[in-house]
Amino acid sequence: MKTHLKNDETDILELFQILYSERWLMIGITAIITFITFVVSLLIPKTYKAEVMFEIPTFQSIQNIQVIKLPELSKVFKSYQKYNRSRLPFNVKISQIRDVQNGGKIEVEGRSLEEAKKNLELVINIINKEIFREKINDTKEKLEKRLASIDKAISNINAKNNIIYEPSKVADLLTEKENIEKWLGDPEVIRPLDVTVSSKPVKPKPVLYTAVGFVSGVFLGIFVALFRHALKSRSKKFT
Repeated sequence: MKTHLKNDETDILELFQILYSERWLMIGITAIITFITFVVSLLIPKTYKAEVMFEIPTFQSIQNIQVIKLPELSKVFKSYQKYNRSRLPFNVKISQIRDVQNGGKIEVEGRSLEEAKKNLELVINIINKEIFREKINDTKEKLEKRLASIDKAISNINAKNNIIYEPSKVADLLTEKENIEKWLGDPEVIRPLDVTVSSKPVKPKPVLYTAVGFVSGVFLGIFVALFRHALKSRSKKFT
């Protein structure tokens, strides 16, 4: 056991001796790789991000009426973007907001603050005005029927047809009617809430890229040093 430990210690010491003898080679490779990574990170075009929190309008009635569910929205939009890359060449991410059932977030990228904002507006317009027209029309039909039933209920209340309604129920009906009429005036699949545009570029990240380059340079330097030493040892055996 002692002999085995002694051999291990000898191997480790020998390894350090090899690396120390090739230290300038390793330092040079690390410096070159780090410098190249730093320069490349500065040459990469800057990318800015714009994002918006949104909610999918949901109308409380006997059965909740909703234009679309978030997973379907995300799936359909990804398919649309796949076949319309010339129109949407930038990255788009649609995700759900944690603990919010009918809420989500859209993130887009652009080469400037203005471009990121325009890209976001384009995505919102495509969702609200183009790819979900059939869904919007179906929702319109459902809401128009629901609106008619609300108007009938309110008419009965005004006529006092021996129908007793709780004041809170009447208030709920009037609120629901207002929400439906507002949506029918300007149908939308998603309702944008807070828009945020990054003031600093999200890409590239020179510090991170340089750190990765430095670590990669160290490992590459160690590999080259050991490989070079192995070649030297091999050539000595044949001389």
